[in-house]
Amino acid sequence: MHMPGKRMQDLFAAHGTDFAKIRQSAADARDLIETISLDIERYTATVCTDCCSVCCSNRHSRYDRSDSIFLTALGLDVPEYDSNIGETAPCRFLGNRGCLLQRSRRPYRCTWFFCTPLLDHIIKTSDPSAYRRFLSTLQTITEKRTRMIDDFEKMQRESPGLNFTNM
Repeated sequence: MHMPGKRMQDLFAAHGTDFAKIRQSAADARDLIETISLDIERYTATVCTDCCSVCCSNRHSRYDRSDSIFLTALGLDVPEYDSNIGETAPCRFLGNRGCLLQRSRRPYRCTWFFCTPLLDHIIKTSDPSAYRRFLSTLQTITEKRTRMIDDFEKMQRESPGLNFTNM
């Protein structure tokens, strides 16, 4: 069976130069994600280890279309969803010390979920200028991912010769 993620990989491979802007936006977003990840890991190491309500549930481990575009643009495989694991079970990527995946390889929805205790901790422990930089970086990441998705969809509309079906 030919999976949608594989078709997207084939499309990127066959038309590499056509996707240069998309690849660049994805690479820029990835670099920012990995830069800010160090701060987020520091915050979650304090807050999440004592939490009795794990928000990392399996239902969040699904990769959506934008995640597939992002990972494929980076030349990475998109993990298939494991429907044998219950929706409310702990996330399949959750290990004893947190997520097993690099932050930039996680589904976007779980990467940027900040519960109230985590947000409170970030605000309390960050000086105002560091907090503004943190928020600005999050906004820039979102803008780069949005640009990547918009460019992909524009290419899809304007390039009828490229096969974008079932993606």
